[in-house]
Amino acid sequence: MTLIVGYFKNFGSKDVEKIVTEFKKIHPEIDIELMPLYQDQVGDALAEGKIDLALTDPRDNDFKNYQLQLITEVSLMIILQAGNFMFGEQTVDIKDLRKIPNILITKTEEEAGELHYHKDILKITSPFIAVDSFNEAALMAASGSGYFLMNERPADLLMNDQLQKMFLLNDGQQLKQDYALVGKKDLDYFDDFAQAAKSILVDD
Repeated sequence: MTLIVGYFKNFGSKDVEKIVTEFKKIHPEIDIELMPLYQDQVGDALAEGKIDLALTDPRDNDFKNYQLQLITEVSLMIILQAGNFMFGEQTVDIKDLRKIPNILITKTEEEAGELHYHKDILKITSPFIAVDSFNEAALMAASGSGYFLMNERPADLLMNDQLQKMFLLNDGQQLKQDYALVGKKDLDYFDDFAQAAKSILVDD
């Protein structure tokens, strides 16, 4: 049997691959196929049977026709040119970024969804610029053209002396991103996959 697992592209593949390895300790007989997706694609991929479950950030989608389990919350960070803020500063508030462009990493067809998340859910008031790759965003940030968002887990893997990482606040409150598992209601392996996800994302 093959289980098709979608995951939100912005999470990166490293954690997902670790979760798959953990899951296969329990179910070595199950083959896993991974499918990277934008957040807005997850619902359609489930409805069309392209995936069986997905690790994603639900945002304002309640996925009411599916199983949904929150795995953890991870702090959001901004990545920008080193030196924009004093060395050693660990946090920055949204209001202090309003004149610095927010770089959205997104394909054209997903731009509206990402803009909605940044503008309406996170309440970011910066001007917005869209690029279609992480490398392009990193180059723009390093040149002082703006900042982009990552959560703390993939941000920890980013090593670049030209870039500064800061935790993102809104009115003094740390902003976080949800990691949640969503899947078909009749999926037998949902709970075991959720447990594998918790062992990597929470207990690791």
